[in-house]
Amino acid sequence: MATVHVQLFKNSYRSFTEHLDSEGIEFSRRIQLSEVPMAAGLTIEIVSAIAQATPWGALAIAVVAWMNARKSRKVIITTKNNEVFHIEGYSADEAEKLIAQSKTMTVIDTDNDDET
Repeated sequence: MATVHVQLFKNSYRSFTEHLDSEGIEFSRRIQLSEVPMAAGLTIEIVSAIAQATPWGALAIAVVAWMNARKSRKVIITTKNNEVFHIEGYSADEAEKLIAQSKTMTVIDTDNDDET
């Protein structure tokens, strides 16, 4: 089973998890205990138990659609080789390849949904 750990910053938690729910993508919230302040607000884990040629395809489509819905949204993928990619302008196919190699995905929305 492959997993992707998603770190949610700023105002991204509600909009990103609601978008995943609407796309039928299951995730679980991870509780992180720390003795020092942490930069990420929350972390979720997405597990792909699907044995198919493109197990991350649906997630890639959902991530690109969520990010493209507002200019205030950013997604950054760090691969297992510690390469960092800001996926603005990437297609879902390109994002899928990076998600398959990801160690972590950082999701940021600097705009507050409550203010719009």
